[in-house]
Amino acid sequence: MKRLDRYVVKEMVTPFITGTVAVVFMFQANELIAILKTFNPDNVPPLAILQLILYKSPAFLNLTLPIGVSLGASLAMSRLVRESELTALRAAGVPIRRVLMPIALFGAAVGVGNYYIVERVTPAAELESRKLISQTTLLSLAPDFQPNVTISLRNGIAYIGSVARQPGNAVALSDLVLFERPKAGETWILSAKSGIYTEGVFRLQEVVAFVVEGSDLRSVETNEEVVINERIIVQDLFLPRMENEQTQDQLREAIAEGKRQNRDTRKLEVTYHTRYSVPASCLFFALTSPIFAIWLARSGGLVGVMLSVFSIGLYYNAFVVSTEIFGRNGWVSPWMSAWLPNFLFVVLGLIALRRLE
Repeated sequence: MKRLDRYVVKEMVTPFITGTVAVVFMFQANELIAILKTFNPDNVPPLAILQLILYKSPAFLNLTLPIGVSLGASLAMSRLVRESELTALRAAGVPIRRVLMPIALFGAAVGVGNYYIVERVTPAAELESRKLISQTTLLSLAPDFQPNVTISLRNGIAYIGSVARQPGNAVALSDLVLFERPKAGETWILSAKSGIYTEGVFRLQEVVAFVVEGSDLRSVETNEEVVINERIIVQDLFLPRMENEQTQDQLREAIAEGKRQNRDTRKLEVTYHTRYSVPASCLFFALTSPIFAIWLARSGGLVGVMLSVFSIGLYYNAFVVSTEIFGRNGWVSPWMSAWLPNFLFVVLGLIALRRLE
């Protein structure tokens, strides 16, 4: 059976790569058009535009890898049916589900790669994109003043009443409260009336430091100035980090912090669960696309392509409705809104497989 597995996977590889690359190029072209329509090309270095498109490409792969799996699985199975190879395999006693096994394993492997990209590569690439936009003044829309800012630091979290840009890439801070937990059961709270951040250094003025151990206030200390050495991304103070710029751990912390502040965290929770559900769709497409391709393979050579386009369109429309409407409006739980389209495709695939067998 190993020869069968290699043969089926070989049939998938070419359409998978072709479909994935073609759709990524389409997204890149759309991104280029958007940049050229939004900004004056004479003021933006061509290398910066190229880098920005490359930084956006990992996010494009998150959406296009399931398309590639669907296309590869549909075309591979369509060819096996049209040339009667599937009929010969079934006559030899090989069930359809055994033929689908290498396709499912291929889809699972692509799903693992997709998860790695969306968790490890995409957040870093999106942050680099933000830095590039700031450095090349591609985006001059960031405000010079921002109230009520929350930012994570290395050993704690800071709440800032307002931030304002100053000459020399400095940032003025007001009404800052910093929470730090150096060890379990002990909390340091620094309250500063004002301060300034520049080149990786916080200088806080009129600071009151509280040390709390358990529920007891252990000490209170007043200082004219406190210096904290920690480099941050200044852009984060004026443009809060978007969901696709955060890792799973950062999203989890943001959700927990939002709940502590009684803020609505449904959007963050939906994004958190889609980090798993979208990569998992690679496996589900690998299972369902071949089954539907078997039904229609005799209709012509293009049926695999048309079936893939239809399946992807159906999935992503269901995905948008489920996550953007059902999940973020609270009609279903966040995890259900992220996984509901996958569940629907699995049910349809199982019903179709049962009928085929």
